[in-house]
Amino acid sequence: MSSTKVSLSLPDTARFEDPIAQHSNKLFVTLPEDTDNYLVDFEGPVDQSNPLNWPLWYKWTLIIKSCNCLMLTCPPPPYITLIASIWELGEAVGALLTSPLSEIFGRAPIYNVTNTLFVVFSIASGLSTSPGMLIGFRFLNGMDDASISLNSSIAGDLFVQAERGLPIAILSFPPLIGPVLGPIIGGYLTQFAGGVFKIAFFFVFRETYAPKILRNKAQKLRKETGDLNYNSRFDFDNRAPGIMILKDGLVRPVSMFFGSPVVFILSIQVSITYGYMYILFTNLTPVFEQTYGFSQGAAGLSFLGLNSLKVHDQKWSIQARDSSSSDGYWGNSLSTWTVFYGWTAEHHVFYVVPMIGTATVGLGYFITNIPLQAYLVDIYHEYAASAVGATVVLRCIFATVIPMGALPLYDRFGLGWGNSVLKFIAVLFIPVPLLLMRFGEHLRRYR
Repeated sequence: MSSTKVSLSLPDTARFEDPIAQHSNKLFVTLPEDTDNYLVDFEGPVDQSNPLNWPLWYKWTLIIKSCNCLMLTCPPPPYITLIASIWELGEAVGALLTSPLSEIFGRAPIYNVTNTLFVVFSIASGLSTSPGMLIGFRFLNGMDDASISLNSSIAGDLFVQAERGLPIAILSFPPLIGPVLGPIIGGYLTQFAGGVFKIAFFFVFRETYAPKILRNKAQKLRKETGDLNYNSRFDFDNRAPGIMILKDGLVRPVSMFFGSPVVFILSIQVSITYGYMYILFTNLTPVFEQTYGFSQGAAGLSFLGLNSLKVHDQKWSIQARDSSSSDGYWGNSLSTWTVFYGWTAEHHVFYVVPMIGTATVGLGYFITNIPLQAYLVDIYHEYAASAVGATVVLRCIFATVIPMGALPLYDRFGLGWGNSVLKFIAVLFIPVPLLLMRFGEHLRRYR
């Protein structure tokens, strides 16, 4: 039984594997050169088991279904910052698990398990009778948000490199618009709609991870023929203990973060802008209530400033994804506009003006995040989930810690000087993307 070997990422450029990926590949079975007839692979452009060959309408159905708007519950102070931070801490822990496990067991089992748990813990959060219960269940909710680390990898599974810009941009949008719209439309509708979408996911989603599909295909052939020689190039070596395979997978995001200069630098770059955006998420409502006398409902509308330029930037980033490092330069530069928001709000300038400042910060994050995810998917291929997961962990830690430290900062220095301090920190990181443009290819060769 001969098969036509087809690249998993045609027409992508040459595959890049850093030492971490090469180490993980050692756990795959070694196929002798004279066993081509037993090599299980996708059989050309008509093989419907290859996600790259699926109908376009079904690919986009999966993309749309993957857009889970997981909005933050925004209770009144003093719990607002803690609830937002505990959610992000849960996402950080979850990303360390869901990303590598999806590369071992496939995307579908991880999504199905986490979606089920998300619905359960969402109901438990709504039924909480104490702050401690609410905090605990929100942490578990955050852990079950697999989409934040897997969605961009799903786009990499379904689309070739030249077509990934639009899917990744769309998949990056809902998790960020959620915290913006949450204070406006409320948490109860969000939890109900989120549960419905996640249950529907069971009936629509099928495995997209090509290595897992090929492993299943090889296993089926071995079972049907009784011939144990059938293997894919992604089958794990039977001599490798299962605990070793699991350990290698779980350690991979951490290894990539500390061992890959590219992942480390990009993680810091996007985490700065993400942390600043979460400062605004947890700070806007009290500022507009106390400074401008907005009602609680009207204060929620202040979040629209954060969202307005994101919509524009989503379209722009689709075209700009090939210059990810230069985009990061402008993303970090726009993050310095926190100072514009801070000083205008402190001096009670017309409320639309500070909203413009918040919109610019949101724009900066989108300029940074979308090309970054596309870049990691392009260069890490089957290990893209671990690479993206590594950036998500630091990003969520920043979103956990920075908002909690921002409140004492504002209490001591006020909105003006407090945001000026944040600006000075952002300025320090502006040269990082430019250095990556100059030395990125060289850095990718080193662990």
